[in-house]
Amino acid sequence: MSVIAVDEIDNINIVVLVGEVTSPPVSRELPSGTVVSTFDIATVTADGRVSVPVSLEGETEIAVVGAEVCVVGIVRRRFFRSGASVASRTEVVAQSVIPIRRRAQVRKAVGVATENLLAFLDV
Repeated sequence: MSVIAVDEIDNINIVVLVGEVTSPPVSRELPSGTVVSTFDIATVTADGRVSVPVSLEGETEIAVVGAEVCVVGIVRRRFFRSGASVASRTEVVAQSVIPIRRRAQVRKAVGVATENLLAFLDV
């Protein structure tokens, strides 16, 4: 992750999730040849447990069921054909997935996301 120059963007889309991986990653190859892994993580909020779908380019060995991870990325809604109709899915596209025990790496990834947000807000 790198800091984005404020003049390059009109809006900002940053997600930081900390939670437990609840489904094993499923990898699939897109028509472009890119491999994408998808899995779910659960976070706990004041309203209860929330399941969040996450996608990550490439394969992952970090996202194993039960692992506590920090995900930094963006929210995206994608559309795809499902039979004769078009369906959609809202997911977090991960730029990084880090085991929560790797505190220095988590701090760095969250710090970069925070820098991007503060630069955007000009705070």
